[in-house]
Parts: sequence; C-alpha cells; structure tokens
Amino acid sequence: MSEKKRLLVTISFSFSIRYLYRTGMLHKLRDYVHPVIAITWYEAGLMDEMRAEGFEVHVIPVSTKDNLYGNIRSKIDFWFDSKDYQYQAKKVQRKYLDQYTPLRVRLRKKMREKYNVAKLILPGVRQKLFETEERLLANHTNFKEMVELVEYLNVDAVFTVTPFQWQEDILLRACKAAGKKMIASILSFDNITKRGWIPVSYHHYMVWNKFNHEEAIKIYKDANSNNVTIVGAAQFDFYFDHTNLIGENEWRIKSGLPCDARKIILYAGGPRSLFPNEPQYLKHIVEAITSAAIHGNPIVLFRCHPIDDVNRWKAYVGQHPNLFYDESWTGTESIYNANISKEDIEKLCSTLAYTDVHINLCSTMTVDGCAYSKPQIGPAYDDVNPEKAHLLKGLYSQKHFQPIIDTGGLCLADSKGEMTHFINEALEQPQNFTQKSKEILEEIITFSDGKSTDRVVNVLKQILD
Repeated sequence: MSEKKRLLVTISFSFSIRYLYRTGMLHKLRDYVHPVIAITWYEAGLMDEMRAEGFEVHVIPVSTKDNLYGNIRSKIDFWFDSKDYQYQAKKVQRKYLDQYTPLRVRLRKKMREKYNVAKLILPGVRQKLFETEERLLANHTNFKEMVELVEYLNVDAVFTVTPFQWQEDILLRACKAAGKKMIASILSFDNITKRGWIPVSYHHYMVWNKFNHEEAIKIYKDANSNNVTIVGAAQFDFYFDHTNLIGENEWRIKSGLPCDARKIILYAGGPRSLFPNEPQYLKHIVEAITSAAIHGNPIVLFRCHPIDDVNRWKAYVGQHPNLFYDESWTGTESIYNANISKEDIEKLCSTLAYTDVHINLCSTMTVDGCAYSKPQIGPAYDDVNPEKAHLLKGLYSQKHFQPIIDTGGLCLADSKGEMTHFINEALEQPQNFTQKSKEILEEIITFSDGKSTDRVVNVLKQILD
C-alpha cells in the first residue's frame, strides 16, 4: 500500500477552524491523505486538541513584507480593483464608506487613482509591475524562510479556504514556487468579488453557488468550467444536523434570557468598521416594543459581531427590560483569531433556531437564518444620516448580495415604521416567510442536505488520487 500524500492545510482565521476542523472535514480527509495543519497564530488549546487526536500541527511564521514590496503590491491591488468587473462589484461599498472619509482625503485618493489608471494604460507598465513584484519577492519578504519551511514540511499539495488572507500570502507563494498542487475552497460567497488580488494560480477552486462559479471564471484567468466546482457551504452543514441544538431552556439560561413564552427578536450586529451608525436600529426596535408599536411584548436578543465591541451598542442603546446583550466568539490577542469551539457552534445554531425573527444589516447572517426558515428583515434607512440613506440601501445591491434580494425573501425596511410593520407580520405570521427562506438557501448555498463537507472531501480525493 502506497504512503498517503501529505496535504498542507492552512488556518489563518477563526472561521477556517469552523470550516475545516469542527465540520469533521480534516477527520474525513485523514482517510485519504495525511493532513499537515499550518496555523498562523499560536492557539494553544486548539493545537493541543488537534495533536491529541493525532494531527500534525505547525505554527507558521508571519508573512513579512518591507515597504518597497508593499508599495508594489498596493499598485497591483489597485490594478486588480480597477478592472471593470471588479470595479463594478466593489464600487457600491466604496461609495457608502466614502461618507465617513474627510473630503480632502477622498480628493487626494481620487487624484492618485486617476494617475495610476493613466499609468496602467501605458504599454508595458502592467507587465513591468508584475516583473518587479516577482523580483522583490525573494529579498524584500520572508519568502526564503517560507521556502525552507515548505521543504521541511515535505508536502505534496496545499489546501486553503482563505487564499485572500495576508497571513498566508508568502507561504502560499513558496508552495506554488515549489511546484505543489494548489487547491482552494472559497470560504464565503462574498469573497470572490469583495477581496483583493490572489497572487497564486490554483489548480482547482471550490465555491458556494452558480454566481461564484461565474465570478471565479471571469476574474481569474486560470479558472474555467473544468476546475471550478460548486460544493455549497460546508459551514452550513451544522444547521442541518439537529444534534447541534441544545435544549431551549438551557440555551435561554446560557444567553441570559428569561425562560418564558415571549417571542424573541434576534438582532445580529455588524462591525463598526462598516456600520458606525448601526446601533440606531437596535434602539428603534427597543423603543417600538416599549411603546407597544411592536405587539406582544417580545424580547430582543442582540448578538455582537465577532470583530465588534458590544460596549458601543450598550453606550448608544442602553439597558432595557426587554433587551439582552450576547457576545460572540472573539480572539484574546486578535479579534480575528479565536478558537471556535463545538460549544460556540451549538450556541449559534440554537440562537438561530429558537429566535422568531432575524434582523441584520446586509449580512451573511441572513442566509444563516434561512437555514431555520426564519423571517429575515434588513434595515434600509438611516435616521442618523438621512441624506446618505440611499448609499446604505445600495449595499443590498452588491454583486454577492443581489441574488438574495432577487428572491424577495429579505424584507427591506425603508423606515422605522416599516421595520415595525415587518416585525409584527413576521411574529404573527411566520409561515408566510418559509418558502422564501428556502429560495434564498437554494440561490446562495445551492445544497441544503448537510453534505457539503463530503462534497469538498470528494473533490480533494479526486484531485489528489
């Protein structure tokens, strides 16, 4: 019997742990290959757990780049973002975020962009840019250190779910330079159109849906109908396995909620970096309950985004008898690096299952909630900055999010009153939203059979056989 191939699997982000490890994907891969797990930060508990199960685990060095190399990469990123398809996909969010940037900074940025666009049109400039990047890579980053690491690890192939992450950047370049077979499964349905240039060409890509399939082929010259496979969303497999639900009373106690019959509105918050004015919506909901505009005296459970600070919400909204704050997983040294545990996943699944209506601002949580057929509502107004409300509503038309809007399954509230109306309808007639939830799932994750993890494993097995 031949020795199993060594597959390097990178983990540089909290959500990679959920996708690769908590789904059981690494355990299933172990039947066919020897996983060599490379983590970009020191997560002692996770590494001890993996090693106790017999996995080979390494902490890899930080990708380092000096200013000269960083400048060249920023120019390449600009070129990538200015390509027509990429520009159209990203311009909505850019226009929205510009409102929070001082005018002088915006003008300076626009002048620099025009200058760089003019330069890129000149013959040979783009080719020279990439040639310079290749030349600087060896001596202006820790590429040589990564080459030595790849040689030491002695892997046959590489599997990443976050090829966009800067922490993996130089390691993946070293793997490609060493001739390793490169395979990527794109972690989320918004990554292809919203993330930057991927410096590595992959032998195979795996994506969530038909839209991602089309996007990958349009954006990456090495991608085609033969090497881009639709596998669904492995992290959604948890939602279709009811063993991930804890008892409702146990969940209520863990979440600090009263164990009574009142219905629950879940508000899943976004990060300050994108939505500095978002706490207004939570306050509007609480006020509508207090005034009885929202019927039935329901509870509001606020779930803080993993990379946000719950205190900004508490400072803006305050304490109310019907409002309960809950925090998500977050890293101790970096908010992006947390060990997502089985208990974290069970709590998230139970939160989505036991709440009655879900509200979030243009978030993937809309899709997560649809796995439990819950009514979905999205605020599309801005009372803090009303003259810019059209920019906020425009976020729902982003390339990756448009298929959700096209189903009609997300209720977009254009005012406080409309949000109150949608909440009442959702609490009183939830059955009216069930079919639309199924349509959103079908469009975005493609498969709702709980077997996307198996699909990823099967693709990897076929490629590596």
